[in-house]
Amino acid sequence: MAQDLPDTGSRELSLAGALEHVPGFAAGDAVTRMPGGSLNRTYAVRTQAGEFVVRLTPATDAWLTTDRSVERALQAAAAQAGLAPRLLCADANDRWSICELVAGDPWTARELADPECLGRLGDVLRRLHELPPPDCGRFDLPSALAAYEDRLALASDPNLPLIHAWVQHAAEAWLASGAARRPATVVHHDLNAANIIAGPGGLVLIDWECAAVCDPLLDVACVLSYYDSALEHADRLLEHSGLATVERIQWQAAVWLFDLHTLLWYWERRYRIAPTAAEEQAAARLAARVNESHAFRSL
Repeated sequence: MAQDLPDTGSRELSLAGALEHVPGFAAGDAVTRMPGGSLNRTYAVRTQAGEFVVRLTPATDAWLTTDRSVERALQAAAAQAGLAPRLLCADANDRWSICELVAGDPWTARELADPECLGRLGDVLRRLHELPPPDCGRFDLPSALAAYEDRLALASDPNLPLIHAWVQHAAEAWLASGAARRPATVVHHDLNAANIIAGPGGLVLIDWECAAVCDPLLDVACVLSYYDSALEHADRLLEHSGLATVERIQWQAAVWLFDLHTLLWYWERRYRIAPTAAEEQAAARLAARVNESHAFRSL
C-alpha cells in the first residue's frame, strides 16, 4: 500500500515538493513532462533507484469516488496481482502521487479494433474481476446518475428535462443489464487505449483514478463506449472477461448507462472547470448517442 504523507491543509501544487519523495532523487535527475491529461499533470522521473511517475493534481475530479483513497486501495490490490504499477507514495491531501513507471508501449485505437488484442484485454479484466474486492469504493450507478441530475438542477442546466427522462430510464436499463445479479468486483472504468500498457510481462493498466467496486460489465461497456471498432468483437471481449453468458441486450444497456454517466460527468464538470474544445465535442457526440439509444424503451 502506498505511504500516505501528512495532510498539510493546502492544495498548492509543487513539483519540487513531490520530487523530494521520489526514491533516490537528486538534483540533475531527468524529469520529463508526459503527454495527456486535461486536469492532472504527470512527469516521468529517472533516478539511480529506477524510473517513476509523479502525478500532480490541482483538484479531485474522479468519476466515481469522492477522494483518492479508493484509487490507492484498488490500485494496490491490482498491483499485487501484477495488473497495475505499484503506488509508492501519496500526499494525504490528494495533491500528488508517485508510482513506478511501467515499461512498455501504450495501446492505440488499432489494438482495440483487433479481436486478438481484445481477447488479451479480456483476460486481464477477468483476472482483475476475480480479485477479492475491498470494502471501500462501493459504487451505485443509478444513485450516482440521480445525484448528477440534482447537481445539474441546482445549476439550472438547460438540458434538465432531457436529463430527467434519461435518469428515469436508467433504473430500467440497470435492471436490463443484469447488474443486480452479478457480484460487484474491482473495475478500472477508464480503459482508454493510453491506459493499457503492453509490457514485457503482459498488459498492465495505469491511471486508476476512476476505479471502483461495481458491476464487472461496466469495464466491457467502457471499452465498447470508447471504441466503436470494438463493438463487432463484443462477444470475444465478453468471453475472455468471464462474461460469456451476458446477452446482447444486457451489454447494450450497460453501454448506454456508461455513455449517460460520462455525458452527465461532462455536463456537471463544465460548471466547475472550463471544458476544452475536444471535451465539448465529446459531450455533443455522447448526447446524440444517448438520446438516439433512448429509444431502447422496449427493455
